[in-house]
Amino acid sequence: MVDNRTDMTINITNAVLGGILFLSPWLLGFGQETWAALNARVSGGIVVLLALLALVRTHDWEEWLNVIAGLWIAGAPWLLWFEDVLSARWAHVVIGFCIVAIAAFELYRLYLEPDDMVTRHRPPR
Repeated sequence: MVDNRTDMTINITNAVLGGILFLSPWLLGFGQETWAALNARVSGGIVVLLALLALVRTHDWEEWLNVIAGLWIAGAPWLLWFEDVLSARWAHVVIGFCIVAIAAFELYRLYLEPDDMVTRHRPPR
């Protein structure tokens, strides 16, 4: 587990992305598209919830759930048949891939950085 300012920034960024997705039906005007609006609200809420949980303590399983959520969000326009609604499609694809990229970076940090930090901070012999 790694706890520091970078984790806080990453989790706040995820919460903001989830909040933007949650509000996107109203902000981008696709609230009348049932599946697009419902997916944006539910998926955005899940991302915000995961980000708030990760603010308390970072675990790798939360980041794997973010990867799954981000992939779902990015693929939802085609899986839920609203790819013809451009504003909904682009909001989902862009936010979904941002969430996946951030989660991948965080997983990289969780799995590889601690070993590097131990090596760098080891006292000289």
